Amino acid sequence: MTNNEISIEQINKLDAAAFRLLYKNYYKALVCYAITIVGDSESAEDIVQELFSTIWEKKMLFRSLASFRAYLYNSVRNASLDYLKHKDVEGSYLQKMLDSHSTTFRMEEEEEGFFSEEVYRQLLQTIDALPDRCREVFLMYMEGKKNEEIATALHVSLETVKTQKKRAMSFLRKKLGSYHFLLLQMLLP
Repeated sequence: MTNNEISIEQINKLDAAAFRLLYKNYYKALVCYAITIVGDSESAEDIVQELFSTIWEKKMLFRSLASFRAYLYNSVRNASLDYLKHKDVEGSYLQKMLDSHSTTFRMEEEEEGFFSEEVYRQLLQTIDALPDRCREVFLMYMEGKKNEEIATALHVSLETVKTQKKRAMSFLRKKLGSYHFLLLQMLLP
């Protein structure tokens, strides 16, 4: 194998050196492609990293380099479109929740101060109930840190950070109920 040559056999065998070279050769182009669809570099990077993780974990087999390249670009396009659909649904849901609870937000000034303090207390209490590593990752996320920064600070993999964030959101969604979970999402970066 020369510097930039990778055979389909090496890809199918999940040869680590070939996989690193694939990542090096395709990562930037795939991220740029995803950015043209989602319009946001962090989300585009997440989409491409997730794709490479999936290929590695599922031990996928390909017939040719051409089919592999087509798979990469089609997967990025589909994942990017799914991301946009999810964002639209999420935004629509948030707006409906805000509209349906608009009377709650029209409180007297004294009640409003108490209300926000109580909401924060409940949110923090629920966050404190998360498992240690999960809570640590989630609090750093709430501070606005990116996945890569969290992974570096905690000396864990990027996938661990993503998994812990998903677990935290799932736990919080169950424990808080839809209204308080909506408020938490409004606080997140």
